[in-house]
Amino acid sequence: MKLARSLFVKEVILFGAVQALGLWTAFRFLTKPELGHLVQDVSADFHFTLTDFFILAVFVFLFIFLSAKKGRASRFFFRGFLGLIIFSGAQVVFSLFLRPFAALLASLALVFGMVTIPRVAVLNLAVTFGLAGIGTVLGLSLKPTIVVWILALLSIYDIIAVYWTKHMVKMAEGMIASRAIFGFIIPNKFSGFKEKISTVQPGGDFMILGSGDIALPLVLIVSVARLSFIQAFIVAGFSILGLLATHLIFVNQKVRRPMAALPPIAALSIIGYLIVNIF
Repeated sequence: MKLARSLFVKEVILFGAVQALGLWTAFRFLTKPELGHLVQDVSADFHFTLTDFFILAVFVFLFIFLSAKKGRASRFFFRGFLGLIIFSGAQVVFSLFLRPFAALLASLALVFGMVTIPRVAVLNLAVTFGLAGIGTVLGLSLKPTIVVWILALLSIYDIIAVYWTKHMVKMAEGMIASRAIFGFIIPNKFSGFKEKISTVQPGGDFMILGSGDIALPLVLIVSVARLSFIQAFIVAGFSILGLLATHLIFVNQKVRRPMAALPPIAALSIIGYLIVNIF
């Protein structure tokens, strides 16, 4: 079984940057009581209703429909949605060390830079701030046990969506065609970070790690951090082991095909959570 060291190092750096920034953001929230009003604990009354399922189904259908169209509406939707994610998440992070108006301007500048400088490195930087902020807010709002169930269910969904219905693959293709890539673009060579987004084609010189594969482990890590930062670091370590498992599965395919990356990452993250709770 081979390990593509250079590629994996880049994966760890980018993946780890989100986890580290998310943990730092969570630490600031948890150690500053005056920031508590910014995060609401929704775990006590968290439940998934039929209405929630319907909204989710409509949302997924909209993504699939626009992915198939690959027209102007598709590009506008995906780019707008990506910009909203980056803007919302970055504001959470920037608000911890900037005044509200300055945090707003910094978030807008990050989105503007992503749009006007369509390079791999710029997109990855924007995604780092966006996912760190969103993952932290969700992690501080949910109890670990609920996050474990979410990870398990979404892992099953990921397997079905990639290998059975394959609509996740169509969605990814639509996002790539729209140049609105929801995740990290990881080049084989470091020089690839300078490449334009328009040159990115998965399976060639680039690997794409989806936003859910990055942010969902962070949600669990931050939810554990509410109880113990030491335990959170251990879970983070297991999530990186999950990233390693995903990497090994991907690079050892006889024919490079899209794969469900979340299940190995989620499984190891959950194992880490169970271990810290047992010991």
